Amino acid sequence: MIKKLLLKNNSVLWIIAIGSIIVPFLLPNRYFQDIAVMTFLWAGLAVSWNLYSGYCNRLSIGHAAFLGIGAYTSTLLYLNFGISPWIGMLAGGVISAVAALIIGGTTLRLKGTFFVLSTIAFAKILEVMTVTSKDITQGSLGLMVPFQPSFLNMIWHGKIPYAILTWLYMLIVLLISVRLEKSKLGYSLIALGENQQAAENLGVNSTRTMMIAFVMSAVLTSFGGTIFAQYVMFIEPTSVMGMSNSINFILLAIAGGLGTAFGPMIGSFILTPISNLLRGYLAGISGLHGFILGMVLIVILLYRPDGILPQLRVLARRIFAKTDKSSKSKGV
Repeated sequence: MIKKLLLKNNSVLWIIAIGSIIVPFLLPNRYFQDIAVMTFLWAGLAVSWNLYSGYCNRLSIGHAAFLGIGAYTSTLLYLNFGISPWIGMLAGGVISAVAALIIGGTTLRLKGTFFVLSTIAFAKILEVMTVTSKDITQGSLGLMVPFQPSFLNMIWHGKIPYAILTWLYMLIVLLISVRLEKSKLGYSLIALGENQQAAENLGVNSTRTMMIAFVMSAVLTSFGGTIFAQYVMFIEPTSVMGMSNSINFILLAIAGGLGTAFGPMIGSFILTPISNLLRGYLAGISGLHGFILGMVLIVILLYRPDGILPQLRVLARRIFAKTDKSSKSKGV
């Protein structure tokens, strides 16, 4: 009975997510702790992206724009007015929500390639506006966050406080995703992803449902942008709004399991450390780390096109089945 509950209620995955906070404390130096911080952060960002695109089965390649809105809003408020990034994070979320409502109102009715192109255009336009607004954003020179450690400034000595912050961010987004998955809104999103016409015939308001999910996804991604800016302490348009970030959201979600609450987290737990370690240890050979990471992704997509998470669940069922057989054979 306990084993069935573990499988049904995602208890094992929750144990992995909650227990992962131990990892940064066990790592030998700041380099590996930095990898843990980025793993937690990218897990939260990928889950945020998945809230809309994963469940609705509509590919958004412009989500880095919301990452940039969060990063630039909190940084500009902090540098120009001394406003705490905690408040700046909320302000970035509000601006991202407004932007999502405007963009969503004009693009969510588009389908297929047209929707994908519209999201790319939105991110690119915002990136160009940030580059050209030199009086406000310093353009391509970027913005440097001064090192003034304090809780209010969201800046600390060492990596452990950042690991705890990004871990909490990941857990909060995971909790929202799990609750969404089991709600009426979640079922509506999944239905729209499977067959929009059939879902609408059954009474699902597709525009309202997708708009809510799109805004939620944008706001949570924006929160991650603020955390990213305060951790890296330097932002410029390409580093936060570049298409490479949007593509990373997609790759982590697809590798882990698209349209599942924990899939993007599993994808980040596996691919983010691999990517960072390859970049660190193979930096002397230009492009080699990208080639190896690409090969890893190709293998995952060829042999596990539905992602790693569904396969892990199958493996867990087999392990529990074997333990049940062995206990019965021993008369337990």
